[in-house]
Amino acid sequence: MEMLKTITELIEMTGDIANYRGHNEGAGQKRSNVRMASTNSDEIPEFVSPYPVRVHHLEAEACKAIRDWVLHHSVDKEFHPDKLSKLLLCPEFAARMLPDSSAKGLELFSKFVMVLYLVDEIMDDTELERSWEVSVSLALDIDKVIISTIPGVQSLTESLHTSFATDRRETIQITYFRDEVYNVKHSHINPCNVYAGKLSAVGSCFRDSWGAIVELMHPDSCLRLARYYQKFLISSLIQIQNRENGVIPSLDEYIPMRRDACAYACCFMFMDLTDGVFLPEDIFSSLQMQGMVNIFLDIMSWCNDLWSFKKECLVNGDVHNLVFLISHYLPCSLQRAQWLVTEMLYAECSKFEAVAEELLKATNAMQEHRHAIWSYIEGCRHCISATYAWHKRSLLYK
Repeated sequence: MEMLKTITELIEMTGDIANYRGHNEGAGQKRSNVRMASTNSDEIPEFVSPYPVRVHHLEAEACKAIRDWVLHHSVDKEFHPDKLSKLLLCPEFAARMLPDSSAKGLELFSKFVMVLYLVDEIMDDTELERSWEVSVSLALDIDKVIISTIPGVQSLTESLHTSFATDRRETIQITYFRDEVYNVKHSHINPCNVYAGKLSAVGSCFRDSWGAIVELMHPDSCLRLARYYQKFLISSLIQIQNRENGVIPSLDEYIPMRRDACAYACCFMFMDLTDGVFLPEDIFSSLQMQGMVNIFLDIMSWCNDLWSFKKECLVNGDVHNLVFLISHYLPCSLQRAQWLVTEMLYAECSKFEAVAEELLKATNAMQEHRHAIWSYIEGCRHCISATYAWHKRSLLYK
């Protein structure tokens, strides 16, 4: 219960813990009870990003281009028109995360973000009541594309086999694992190898986006991106199982799961392509670098939780949200849990700056990598400011 201890210490630093107890004891014991819980205020506590919000000057053009691209792949046949109209504004988020990229970089990133949101909507939105089979089918559509182009990345099906119940492993084995793409052996990254079989509309969008990325990105960066994407899919499927079985994850389980499920690690890797930077594996995987990445992912995912909990928890009954889990385990009212998450966001932003400064000091002796690290840090700052600005204006969480 390390995370719960940290939250309790935060409360003790700011006031009497008794003031925050007792409002919603037992809320969320069952999924149906989550919908019944309420806050005392409709106002979300204000989290002001410490970084300025900047917008790419080609935002409008990107939105139009992505709309045409999505319709070309017949995605409109898989989503309700009202839902799709909200999702089609995702390039606004991309334009705030990468305000200085080239026109081509913004186009590629907008497509990538658009697909992430489409995938997340299918796999994570309880309002859609998508079946396990539909979600696994989409995950494996994406996996087929990834492993057809990148050697050495562990097949998603292998992870599925070790992560889920026996009957579901057998379903995956019988239905999907026999596809010939899993038997193709190749020794180097080759976008020309991209899977050519039949895919869903969203899978087809991913194939189009992925092929362009693999063609331009450094091979090691592609491999990192592929692994992050597979973690995103696995975590999303685990959350589906939790919802089906009425499982409420502990805070210590939720935090690392949320880092993977939020998919912002995939966006982080995109900086390699748009900024033209690259870090060797020993530096990228170092404790200091990964520590900074984890803080960044916590900020991004907690900000999403702050804005989305009313729709996802109170309306749809999902328990995978930091606001709800703090309220459930502390326990305290949902309103107080909102306040706590806001305070945690401010604390994490301060921690991010401290870790970033230490990381730059540690790389003083490696001048050839200092620019890349600085680009990552600046990219994270843009993303942090963008995520609050986007969530504040997006209709997805209304």
